[in-house]
Amino acid sequence: MVDDFLDSRDADAFRDELERLSDARRRTDDGCATTTEKDDGRRYVRPNRTKFGATHVFGKPHIYECDLHDEATLGETRDDDAYATMWAFFDASEDGLASAFERVMPEMRLRRGKTSRTVKLQVNEGRGGCFPWHYDNPGPPSNRALTCILYLNPEWRSGDGGELRVQPFCGVAATIAPRHNRLAVFYSDRVLHRVTPSRARRRYCATVWLDGDFDNSTALNLNAREALEDVGKTAESLARGNAQRALSRAVYADEYEASLVECMGDAPGAREMLDAHYEHCRAVKKNEGLKRLVDALREHRRDVEAREEEIVV
Repeated sequence: MVDDFLDSRDADAFRDELERLSDARRRTDDGCATTTEKDDGRRYVRPNRTKFGATHVFGKPHIYECDLHDEATLGETRDDDAYATMWAFFDASEDGLASAFERVMPEMRLRRGKTSRTVKLQVNEGRGGCFPWHYDNPGPPSNRALTCILYLNPEWRSGDGGELRVQPFCGVAATIAPRHNRLAVFYSDRVLHRVTPSRARRRYCATVWLDGDFDNSTALNLNAREALEDVGKTAESLARGNAQRALSRAVYADEYEASLVECMGDAPGAREMLDAHYEHCRAVKKNEGLKRLVDALREHRRDVEAREEEIVV
C-alpha cells in the first residue's frame, strides 16, 4: 500500500475527471440533458458487466465502470483537456508501474507495451454497491500478475464503506480504506478479496492489472493424506501460490455465500451465482480426501483468526 501515490494536484484532477465521466452518464440516464445524438453517445461510464460461466453476463448493482482501452466509447475524450490527467495516467501505466515493481520484485517478470496491462475506471454509486469475494483471474489461464488499485476519494470518511478486504489463504484479513490518492497492490491470482458495501457517497477508483511473462494456470497437486499430516504447513504452501483457488470457496464457503447475497440481493444473476457456489462446494466435498482436508483447513484458519488481530489501515 502506498499513500500519496500521485502528486496531490494530479490526484485531485483525476478524481474530478472521473466525476465528470460519471455525470455525463447521469445526465443522459436521468433525462436532464439535451437529448441530442451527441449527448446520447456520452455514456462513458456504463453499468458493470461480468461474464459468469460460459454464457451468462450479469451486472453488480450500483457499480459503473469504463475500460480505457475502449476506443469506441472513450475515443472522443483522448484529446480533450477535460480528461488530460486520466489519459496521462493510462499512458504512464504502459511501462511505469511494471518498471517500478520490477526494481524491487525482479522475479515478477512483468510485461511491457500497449497490451501489457488493462486499465479500468470505476464509480460505485453507494446504496450498498459492493463486490463479493473473488480472485482477479480465477477462470481460464491468463497473464494477470499484479492488481493495482488507485483510490480517488477526498471526501471519504470512516463509516462510508467501500473498503477493500483482502484475505490471505488461512491467514488474517486486512481492511484497506479507499482513501484519496492511496494505491493498493496485491497478487492478482492468489489474493482473495472483496469490496464492502458503499453507502454514504460515491466511491471512485482506477484499477490497473499488470500482466506477467507467464500464464497463471495451475492444478491442485496434493496428496490429501500427506497434506493432513501438517495442516499448518499445507496452508502456508497453498497461500504462496494460486492452487489455493481450487479450495478457497469451500474453505471460506460461508463468507462467499454472504458476500454474494450482500452484493447481488435479488438482482438478475443472484440465484445463478449462488447455485454455482453451492455446486462447487458440493463437488469438492464429493472427494472424501479433499473433504477432510477442507474441514482441517477451516479449523486451522479459525485458530489463526482467533490468535491474531485483523489489520485495518
